[in-house]
Amino acid sequence: MSFDSIPVIDMEEAFKADSKSEFLEKLRYALIEVGFLLLVNYEKYGPSQKDFADIKQQAIEFFKLPDHVKKDCEMINSPHFLGYSRLGNEITAGRADYREQIDLATELPEPQEGEPLYKQIEGPNLWPDEKYAPRFRPVVTRYIEQMTKLATTFRRLVCEAIGLRPDGLDSYFKDNQQCKMKLIAYPDDRTSTSMQEEENFNQGVGPHRDSDFLTYIYQATDHKGSLQVQNFEGKWIPIDNVPGSLVVNVGQTLEALTNGVCKATIHRVASPESGLGTRLSIPFFQTIDLDSHKNAAAGIPADVMQLKERRDERISNWGTDVGFQFAPDMSKNPVGYSVFRNRIKSHQDVAERWYPEILRQVRSEYST
Repeated sequence: MSFDSIPVIDMEEAFKADSKSEFLEKLRYALIEVGFLLLVNYEKYGPSQKDFADIKQQAIEFFKLPDHVKKDCEMINSPHFLGYSRLGNEITAGRADYREQIDLATELPEPQEGEPLYKQIEGPNLWPDEKYAPRFRPVVTRYIEQMTKLATTFRRLVCEAIGLRPDGLDSYFKDNQQCKMKLIAYPDDRTSTSMQEEENFNQGVGPHRDSDFLTYIYQATDHKGSLQVQNFEGKWIPIDNVPGSLVVNVGQTLEALTNGVCKATIHRVASPESGLGTRLSIPFFQTIDLDSHKNAAAGIPADVMQLKERRDERISNWGTDVGFQFAPDMSKNPVGYSVFRNRIKSHQDVAERWYPEILRQVRSEYST
């Protein structure tokens, strides 16, 4: 049988001698058999409750800004796919998502001349005018710094859980590795749009797998059942909004690095029902060096690989899948190649302005 709930992982158990073994077993199960987990008791290793309160407040204030302020930092102005996106501007599973958002990242300079084109997904942010949002940049910068600390510690536990040395994946992360995040608002009022969704699903964001290494989602408002994971039998499992928890999920990059041991699972977000108010979500995406071009599967023990193979046998019988995405194949191209193309596919207005030739190639490689 496939999973029917999301495991809760207590990070403190990883640092106690009498609970470390059980912690790694639970984490191994979550990574291989589910691809999602709820992480609790992580405060010593990353953001404080004040950091979460601050970033939530900045999200609330940002989405209340006048349209002209948000438009000034719109993603269409960034060749790095950073900045503000209006409702319906991102495409997932061939349909427009009903969410308003701003994409942000570790602040980096423009790529140097002559670097591969995929390096363009790293670069400087587009910040809202400080006059209208004076605390936005410092709060976001601190949040990224604190989440990066947490993600660095947790990835070493992930390595141990699948039988690698704690530093077994460190070589895939460079100094000042860029991590990404979003502030997302999912409105509950859909009366102003004609985007009626099929199968009674009001698409906040459509079914997809994340492209990154690991995603950490702070569900900033108390909405229930919006974030949903598809198990390997095709059933949608809602994720509880456990107070003080972060939703953590495997991305396609981690799946590729481990030769499929860690599973990037299909998930989606339903728009809140009318009257429940806007849902705020703040995902943080841990990424690897875009130039990475080999996997680490050779170091994973045989017994862990057997767990993966037994899972894949069950999945092959059920056959759930999602619309076309570019999956990393690091035997052929660096990981940045597929990540870049997924951004092209999702933000076609940005791609039309900055990368029209690549957009035409991408469109020719998938059908909606």
